[in-house]
Amino acid sequence: MTEIHPDRESYEKIWNDLINKEIRNYQEKYLECIQLIPNAKEEIWEKYSSLNKYCKMNYMKSPEGKIDRHKVAACYLIAISSVKPMRFVEENQNFDKSIYFVLNERLSITVAFSLLRAFIIAAIYDNEKVEEDEKNALVAKFEDGILIPDKNLVNHGLYIDNFASEIHYAVSEGNINILSIAHELFLLEVITRIGK
Repeated sequence: MTEIHPDRESYEKIWNDLINKEIRNYQEKYLECIQLIPNAKEEIWEKYSSLNKYCKMNYMKSPEGKIDRHKVAACYLIAISSVKPMRFVEENQNFDKSIYFVLNERLSITVAFSLLRAFIIAAIYDNEKVEEDEKNALVAKFEDGILIPDKNLVNHGLYIDNFASEIHYAVSEGNINILSIAHELFLLEVITRIGK
């Protein structure tokens, strides 16, 4: 295997096309209230690389291989929510206070879902055993992104809010786990595959 993983070139694309773009969306939405921490791009890369290597060394038969899409997305989710690249520099009375609490966690979920969706679609198109019509039908299931449980299935609140809170507390208590997050992402992929 000649490729080096994690791959810095891929990270540059993920940073530019996904992470930084989403941060800018938040900054535009919250009108100068959000500031990026110094060296956010490098901090996320370092944390992601560390998590990726940890995952390979501890959960794989061979640390030389690639980790699956759910673990990659989980490593990005944990890296972003651990680094907490965005900070509110001034509170604005016009915004919902609950967003302050889990801002970085929401970013991490968006990035993880976007990466997972991209990996799934690439895997579908790369599968030579599947006919073109079936590929298109499978890809269509992910057209609107990753599905989450409906609010009528959640006992309290919204699933995405609960997921963001779970990530926040797990990170702050030092209990976040790559395999657990990867498992949740896998189940959300399954829900999306069977949901449409």
